[in-house]
Amino acid sequence: MILIETNLGMNNLFTIKVLKNFTEVKAHLTTVQSFADKNKLALGFLPSSAFHEQAFRERLWVAIREENDEFLGYLLFGGRSPSIKIFQLFVCPENRKQGVASYFVKQLVDFGEDNNYLSISAKVAADLPANRFWEIMGFKLVRQESGGKTLRRKINLRIKDLETPSLLKMMNFVPNAPSTTVKDLCFSPRPITKSSIYVLDLNIFFDVLRDRVHRKEASLLIKAGLNNQIRVCVTPEFTEELRKHTKAGQPDPVLEFAKEIPTLPKIKHTELDCLLSELKALIFPLRSPTGKQADRSQSDLMHLAYCIHHRMTGFVTREKAILATSRQLEQSYSLETLSPVDLFQASESPETTAISLRASYGQKTLFVATVSEQEREEVERFLVAIGVHKDILPAVWDPGASGSIRRRIIVRSGEKLIGVASWDSSSPFINHIHFHLYIDEQNPEAERVIDHIFETVLRDSEPFESRIVELQTSLEQTQTRATALQRGFVRAFPLADKEQETSLSKFTFRGVVTRKNWSHFSDDFEKLTGLRLPQTVPTLNESQNTGIPISNPAGRLIVILKLFDFETLVSPAIVLCSGRSSLIVPIRERFAKDLFNKVDPQMRLFPSLEAILHVEKAYFRYPRKIKLFESGIPVFFYLSGSGGGTKEIIGCARITYSEKIAADKLGFSLRRQGVLSYDELLELSDKSKNIHVFTFDNFNPFPNRIPFSFLRDNQLISKANLVTVEPLSAEHTLRICNCGFGLEKVK
Repeated sequence: MILIETNLGMNNLFTIKVLKNFTEVKAHLTTVQSFADKNKLALGFLPSSAFHEQAFRERLWVAIREENDEFLGYLLFGGRSPSIKIFQLFVCPENRKQGVASYFVKQLVDFGEDNNYLSISAKVAADLPANRFWEIMGFKLVRQESGGKTLRRKINLRIKDLETPSLLKMMNFVPNAPSTTVKDLCFSPRPITKSSIYVLDLNIFFDVLRDRVHRKEASLLIKAGLNNQIRVCVTPEFTEELRKHTKAGQPDPVLEFAKEIPTLPKIKHTELDCLLSELKALIFPLRSPTGKQADRSQSDLMHLAYCIHHRMTGFVTREKAILATSRQLEQSYSLETLSPVDLFQASESPETTAISLRASYGQKTLFVATVSEQEREEVERFLVAIGVHKDILPAVWDPGASGSIRRRIIVRSGEKLIGVASWDSSSPFINHIHFHLYIDEQNPEAERVIDHIFETVLRDSEPFESRIVELQTSLEQTQTRATALQRGFVRAFPLADKEQETSLSKFTFRGVVTRKNWSHFSDDFEKLTGLRLPQTVPTLNESQNTGIPISNPAGRLIVILKLFDFETLVSPAIVLCSGRSSLIVPIRERFAKDLFNKVDPQMRLFPSLEAILHVEKAYFRYPRKIKLFESGIPVFFYLSGSGGGTKEIIGCARITYSEKIAADKLGFSLRRQGVLSYDELLELSDKSKNIHVFTFDNFNPFPNRIPFSFLRDNQLISKANLVTVEPLSAEHTLRICNCGFGLEKVK
């Protein structure tokens, strides 16, 4: 029996009695089994005999209130040395948050250490809020297991290391628990700087030479090869096919030109026989061709066999039978098979990344603009003056080439040059972005400039493209590096030809991540970072109560991130776990123009306010329905009709902070993140002069804005006409994101 006094109120003390021996526990067995049966979903199922057996072994402890013998809860455990296993821990609902559960655990820890156990383990369903309790009690998540087939839950195995001296501990026998912070994450070196190698089918070649209907896409593919975005080559079968169509003794300029195209090394057909047989069964399972058709089919198989044997990135063709089996070919042989249209399909959405910008900052005006060749000398002088080595200047100033232009921008405060940045523009072939950023960090505007450039670069891609952005700056740029770490950049081990210091890299994905595209998203994440995500997208409860586990290729957990931190890691992505709802907030056009760049395609006559430079911006509103605004909730911004607005959703973001504050006590920094004057703040405040402020980041402008009529006609909103904030269900949140990013057409 253990006694503990618990304070339930100002003058309400009572004593908990913990019963351990079988004689005392036996009287409560029926009650224990009753609670266990009623809470099978949370506790799991155990037969009644298990409770009786463990009680006899003094492994079932019961807590009661000493004053009246009221049943408070029970602890059921077992296991064998060197580890104790907690099977069930239950506290009656009306007695929770009174220290009963934590006291049970503390007593079990004392028991384990007194009896030379090394650890205590507990299995907890990943979607249960109880995970927070186990974290507080020091139980670290070491791995996840699959639950039963019926519920298909993920089960967290949590372990608490006991303070027991042992040889095993000194040998580090107990597994290290994974970290829970992004700062301890490190991307593995990947061969991502190497150009992708694509093999061309003969029909792609003829599309260009014979001016066929697909000539444009085929030409762009060859152009990408000439621009060194990719490497283009052919197989020996390519020239063999051409030779068959050449008349003997007559010159053939097409064949002579084809011979100059880089060609894969020849392989004996006997070495490919087994692979050819597998491919034939996969691609032509029902076809027994004869004559020319047989020759053509055999030639197609030879192309594929060469690609697979030489580990090529992909095979570009218009052969329907091959394209129809593209998924199986990638799964079985790690070979992409695609058509030129897949690579160069024109985007129907307008450009969403705005480079040019004017913003007022105090008494000064900041200018962000595309650089011109006439400014080269000034730019180079600036870079050298802030400590950039001359050998690096060509890389920073590199303009790229036609088809792979690099973005180059400068930042001026008034007439003074204070920053230079350049990076690779979006391309279907480039997933490794070299991002140069050099700022005069002694300038008072430096922090806002750094924020704005990071946001611009991370949004500069087509929707649903995964990329690694590698920050290349000097070690003296401490503020730049600190901002990078806040925005989801992590350490990356250097490759062999790099400096010894670790660099900073970031995985980026623009768009919405859902159950449907999680597999593709997680595959890209592993290819680019060397780290693994769960096979399926976690549910909202799992991501909030446990987190999203990230493992190394061997399957060992490296870090477990809460949803908020994970979204920062992969920003500007929006991860719509099952059950994740959102808010829609109206905003007037004149305010939106100062918060978001390019709300109106027309050039602004006057500079924007400082808020447009911030990654994290502030929205002020009348203090009503404040409880809806929780940190981490997605929020859609609706351009209201007041003041001539277009009445459409323009994009989405993520809430980072929410609070009701006295208008006259708003911090100077917080006010500068918003766009309202002090008088306008007072107009929005309540009778007590309080105002509601929430901040948000990761703003994603929608390529396809969503009009009010579509929202109303599809019953995605209420009949209140969006005059104030409105909560959206998880289903409606997903549909709006799909429409905004072009996965569903807005009719």
